[in-house]
Order: sequence, then C-alpha cells, then structure tokens
Amino acid sequence: MHTCPWCATHYINWQSQCKSCGGRMPPLPGMELGPPPPSVPRALPKNYAFRVRWANNIATLVGGMFSFIGFILFLPMAVNLLWASLLPLLFLIGGLSMFWHGWKSASAKLRAFRYGEAAQGKIASIGKDTSQSVNGRHPWRLVYHFTVGEQMLEGILTSFDSTIGQRSPGQPLWVLYVPEDPSKNAIYPPLA
Repeated sequence: MHTCPWCATHYINWQSQCKSCGGRMPPLPGMELGPPPPSVPRALPKNYAFRVRWANNIATLVGGMFSFIGFILFLPMAVNLLWASLLPLLFLIGGLSMFWHGWKSASAKLRAFRYGEAAQGKIASIGKDTSQSVNGRHPWRLVYHFTVGEQMLEGILTSFDSTIGQRSPGQPLWVLYVPEDPSKNAIYPPLA
C-alpha cells in the first residue's frame, strides 16, 4: 500500500501524483531522483499545513492540552490566592513551551517546503531508533546528507511509516532548505 504524504490518501498501486490532493508522491525505493521541486513560492496541497502544525505534531497537541488544563486549573486557584496555584502554573508554562517548540518546528518545515531552495541529497543510513519507543514500537530513523555551497549538511527524519524501511542508503532524494538557515530543511516530496 502507498500513502500520499501530503493528504494521507492510500493507494494500492503507486502513482506519480496523488489524485486526491494533487501532491507529488515520493519515488518508490530504488527509483531515481525524479523531477526537481517546482519554483518558489510552492503551493502546498490542501490541508498539508494543518497536518504538519496540528494533526501530526505531538508537541503542539500535547502542549495545547497541557496549556488548556493548566489555565483552567490555575485561574480559580489564583483568584482565591491559593499556594497550590503554583502547580497548575508550572503545568501551564510547560504546556506553552511544548506548544511553542512544536509550532516553531512545524513552521520551519513549512517554510522550507514553500520557500526553500532545492539541493540533491542522498540517504546516508536507515534503521530503527531504539532510543525511542511508542507502544512498544520503535520509529524508523532516516539520515540524509546534502550539500549547500561547499558544506555537507545532514538531516534526520524520524517516522513510524513502514515504507521508510524499504529505502536504502545511497538512494537520491530532493532536499529543500531555508537559505538563511540550512538546518531547517525537509525532504521533497515528503516521505512521511
């Protein structure tokens, strides 16, 4: 099964473009690089920005929930001048910082997709990330390299998408990076 990384539509047979959102599908493992990304500013397929900022962003979701719960608990305690209001205040501050981290990370990824410059890259390594575990499962960790000017840079993609494990080191891919800060980059089209 093949899943569109832009809108999450599933297909039995691979195709170069998603029929639902119009986004370019990532090449199959072993396929060549494919055509370069379109020129800037790139239009993102429908609902992709929402998925990056909210639906697929654990930090934004959990941070938003912690902030909301912290605020709801803090407000009545603070009005009544209770010392116990410090605990929900810490909950609120922690939630806001988690939310801000998720939002900044998502914004950097979206900026790379919309305005980033394209560079050819290659997959350096693929394997399970045993330092993390969710419900007893370890995510895939894909490391890729790309060159900006004379400098070799590295990017890392961590995902539970099983198709990442079918890729192989040395496979070419397109990388979009923000010229002012190439550490803000994304694989195009996204793999997960």
